[in-house]
Amino acid sequence: MNEPQNRRILLIDDMPSIHEDFRKILAPRPAARELDSFEAALFGQAEAPACDGYELDSAYQGRDGVAQAEAAVQAGRPYAMAFVDMRMPPGWDGVETIERLWRIDPQVQVVICTAYSDHAWEDVLARLDVQDRLLILKKPFDMIEVSQLARTLTAKWTLVRQASLQMKTLEEAVQNLKASEAALRQSNKELEAFSYSVAHDLRSPLNSIDGFSHLLQKSVSGDTAERSRHYLSRIRAGVRQMGELTDGLLSLAQLSRTSLKAETVDLAAMAQRVLDDCQERDAGRSVKSHVESDLVAIGDPALLRQVMENLIANAWKFTAHTAAPEIWFGKLQSGSETAIYFIRDNGAGFDMAYSDKLFGTFQRLHSPGEFAGTGIGLATSHRIIARHAGCIWAEGAVGQGATFFFTLPLSAPQPPPRETHTAPLQNRSQP
Repeated sequence: MNEPQNRRILLIDDMPSIHEDFRKILAPRPAARELDSFEAALFGQAEAPACDGYELDSAYQGRDGVAQAEAAVQAGRPYAMAFVDMRMPPGWDGVETIERLWRIDPQVQVVICTAYSDHAWEDVLARLDVQDRLLILKKPFDMIEVSQLARTLTAKWTLVRQASLQMKTLEEAVQNLKASEAALRQSNKELEAFSYSVAHDLRSPLNSIDGFSHLLQKSVSGDTAERSRHYLSRIRAGVRQMGELTDGLLSLAQLSRTSLKAETVDLAAMAQRVLDDCQERDAGRSVKSHVESDLVAIGDPALLRQVMENLIANAWKFTAHTAAPEIWFGKLQSGSETAIYFIRDNGAGFDMAYSDKLFGTFQRLHSPGEFAGTGIGLATSHRIIARHAGCIWAEGAVGQGATFFFTLPLSAPQPPPRETHTAPLQNRSQP
């Protein structure tokens, strides 16, 4: 909210006649105003400028003026400007008076009034060392000059005051934002520690359930053996699924707890090894793969291995129902500092309307009955790429496959100060 304009003016001059002249211009009595108007109409003279409602206070010596200014500041009613005479014997001169005024109130706008040339303007400026709040008015002065100076400088004081208050408000907002950010960082750190602890503690009972159910599965016999084995196999399948979820949570929680290494990584060789591992685990499938050569980036080998495993395993999984499945890994383009890589498949694809959910934790676009998974792999990949100062996004169409793009630096990255959730980018060209 804008403050009302401050129209308080202090006049410091040792001549009573000067005070009377200023009062006629800046704070005339109603009767005097009527006489001026009548005189202007009668003799055809220009009427004095209309009064803007100034509150004019007088002091006849510099010491008295400074005392009045100090009292005004303490009362919370500072002066917007002061007219200060240069010569005021036997007390302080105008320069010393202004120096003391600014010690009390650095924001007050000042006009020096003088009829003498014994003070060089350059010397005055050098001594006061302030030029943005100081003007000079030569005597004898014109009433229009006084009126314009008063109007302009009181308005300037108000604008400066408003700007200062807005800056203070902005600084407070920035400090509050920093405090909120620090609190959020601490909450995230505590949440990650809690997630890690829970996931780690879940591992032990899951292993026990899996181990004992395996022993029971081997020991059952008799007429109910087949049904018992079926139930036990279902239990073990559930345990394995919970184990995968726990491992995913552990991996996700550990991302920000480990330091980032910057090494040269052969992504092509890494991708081929991951594809070979997928083929070995799923020997009954025949998936055609295309891996470009000379795909090198700078990053943490272990973390980038997780990205390649997640994205390639994703492509492998979602081509399970495709007659002639294919997976491509290559580089779309590269600049001097970063390169854009892609992993593309011709599998199930997805509806781009839901692309913003892809990289959220536990987000799935297909039911578990269609494709297994925990909904953690892509979230993990997103965090890893973000730690490498890159971004990741996806494009796809239902039944036409999907392409995952990600950027990596070609030189040692500077990790971002905090992780941000990057929304998928649109209108990227397909490889």
